[in-house]
Amino acid sequence: MVARADPQFLVEMLYEAVYWYDDGSEERPPLDAMIAEPHNARYVEAWGRPGDLAIVALDRQEEAVGAAWCRFFSADAPGYGFVAENVPELSIAVYPEFRRTGVGGLLLGSLIARSRATEARGMSLSVARANPARSLYTRHGFVPVREHDPEASDPSTASETMLLDYGS
Repeated sequence: MVARADPQFLVEMLYEAVYWYDDGSEERPPLDAMIAEPHNARYVEAWGRPGDLAIVALDRQEEAVGAAWCRFFSADAPGYGFVAENVPELSIAVYPEFRRTGVGGLLLGSLIARSRATEARGMSLSVARANPARSLYTRHGFVPVREHDPEASDPSTASETMLLDYGS
């Protein structure tokens, strides 16, 4: 189930996380365009810095099919789901053909267990309210702490920051 996190694979998974919809309703832009956005690139650039954690899921042929990773951000350069400097932000994705098979839950549970063993105070994330993965986060104890664009005319743009607080 676990392999070393290859930064290029994390870029592919970030693409799947950003463009999570797989119903064919919208054409997804090229991967290069996604990673060229500095706010996206910050989730994977210079991967392997202190505090970076990742779990990679492998299929039966030992091919990577999904990943969950987290990293710390500073208040002056926050991620989309930033809560505090001592709370890493989660990114997670699996290839579309492996969604709704339990892979995401295994990845998330494993990453949370590893993160709890660190100095982190919790874990945060940003999720589109229309994203079906939102229920996965709720099942693992994440709760909404901040809404983004709650009055958006397009409901697919509404998102929220969620937090899993590890307590004291």
